Amino acid sequence: MSRPFDKGLLGDIIRVFLLVAFFSAMALLLGRQHLRELLFDMATIRTELQGGRGISGYVFSGLIFTLAGGGITLLGVPRLLVSAVGGMIYGAFLGSILSILASLLGASGLYLAGKSILAAVVERRLGDKAKTWKDRFQENAFWWVLHGTLFPFSNFTVMSLTCGSCKVPFIPFILGSLLGYIPLAVVFAAYGSGGAKGNLWQVGLATLLLVFSIFLRRFLKRWFPANKGSVDTSSGAS
Repeated sequence: MSRPFDKGLLGDIIRVFLLVAFFSAMALLLGRQHLRELLFDMATIRTELQGGRGISGYVFSGLIFTLAGGGITLLGVPRLLVSAVGGMIYGAFLGSILSILASLLGASGLYLAGKSILAAVVERRLGDKAKTWKDRFQENAFWWVLHGTLFPFSNFTVMSLTCGSCKVPFIPFILGSLLGYIPLAVVFAAYGSGGAKGNLWQVGLATLLLVFSIFLRRFLKRWFPANKGSVDTSSGAS
């Protein structure tokens, strides 16, 4: 008997292809000095966005980026976009750190909203699934939060609101979110950095990390087989 067609895998392949095409094209364009000078001076733009060449300006710039990134993720802007912009401005390493901090800040705000003013709205949307997730979170909150946030292209907003509505303790929520955010924050910061610097090797490394994270997701699904009736956290990359 033939195996059923895996639409999820096809969707992941298409997303990876589009990401590689976009950031590779960006790297190729910005890697050519005459085109870079014709379009804009990326080095000067990055320096200015980093707060100039002084340490105080650099720290202030990072603080503003973190607060602004947390604010816009709170409003529903995908955290992966924040990671890519962080990589463009600060490079892969610092861009990853700052985007993770911004994501945690946004997630905390959504968690508090789901626990208070939006609790009734979230529970109404979840319907019968609310009890399923509450039972899972009571069983092991940390691992289920990690499971929900680690998946590539999962919905950051829905997951954070759900955790708040289900009264997940804050410490397991934030620790599970932190570990779940790291892989894709690194991937997209590397994409952004490689694209801005015209570094195709960095774009290639980011692609390898992304493919690895997708296989990791599929491996973890074997640890968490009880996916029937689960909240759909895959509706839109956040």
